[in-house]
Amino acid sequence: MDSAIMNKVITAYRIKSAEYAFEVPELDLFQFADILGDEDMSFVRRQPRTNESMLERWTPSRCELANEYKEGLPVPDVSLWGSYLLLSEEAYSALLSLLSADGEFLPLQVGFMQMYIFVPLQFAEEDTTQTLKHYEDGFECGLERLVFDPQSIAHRAVFKSKMYGTQGIFATSRFKEGCEAHGLKGLVFDTDLAGAF
Repeated sequence: MDSAIMNKVITAYRIKSAEYAFEVPELDLFQFADILGDEDMSFVRRQPRTNESMLERWTPSRCELANEYKEGLPVPDVSLWGSYLLLSEEAYSALLSLLSADGEFLPLQVGFMQMYIFVPLQFAEEDTTQTLKHYEDGFECGLERLVFDPQSIAHRAVFKSKMYGTQGIFATSRFKEGCEAHGLKGLVFDTDLAGAF
């Protein structure tokens, strides 16, 4: 690994929604699967684990804005949408070069706004010597501590963890700093990587 990376501590974060946030699009998993031509929903259920490309199946589509935003709640620049991120057009332009190696973008018209679903396609390697599993009544039940191998995240902005599960999206300080540099709002960056909430 290059010495500049070794000398710089790489901070990982679990991406969380801002407090009292709502999902921006009025789009459920059934509608999402329909856009992808996934009649039995097997593809959308397995994709977060398999990292299969969605781009080839995607048809640029339109959906409504969630009622909370129609009623005046400011639309976040970047937000969580299930196992994915949703970016405004401004956020897409600002973060495209930073995120393009880590996933793909699906264009989605939300109300009258052009937005993009970012699909993370990379898993980072966990440091299994420092990551601790949590057990309840003798059964594995999540993680007590999650630590990533620094080499595995050194060149990433956004990634997933097999040990945490695909419901979590993680980022390095590169992504956090990119959002901050462009004044993009909507996400919380939590250093408690193993947390459930």
